Amino acid sequence: MAIGVDTSGSIGGQALADFLSEVKGIAEDVHPERVDLMYWDSVVAGHEEYDSATVPNIVMSTQPKGGGGTTPTCVSVFMKEKNIKPQALVMLTDGCIGDWGDDWDIPVLWVIAGNNNTTAPMGKTIHIKD
Repeated sequence: MAIGVDTSGSIGGQALADFLSEVKGIAEDVHPERVDLMYWDSVVAGHEEYDSATVPNIVMSTQPKGGGGTTPTCVSVFMKEKNIKPQALVMLTDGCIGDWGDDWDIPVLWVIAGNNNTTAPMGKTIHIKD
């Protein structure tokens, strides 16, 4: 499984805390064998790998990075460059995105916080309720 966390300039401390809470919930509910956790803005600013033994500590050990623009396609490019081939990708964002891209070759779940009127043009979209 892969998780992309939006750390662009529009993401505040509360949104990041909400995103990390979602990451924790995913890890606890899904029990993935492996998680590629990517922090992204206009590039993937941080990439962390967790296996089944380290996933339970993901929130305590993670080191968020970023703070620039918002280009989610950097995640798909990064995964291709690093030969990361998850079964699914969860993208956590505030939905303040101009170009969502169209080069997603795996199932993508967009989890949007604080922007309830935004729906991703591909994949599935759910909203974190305020």
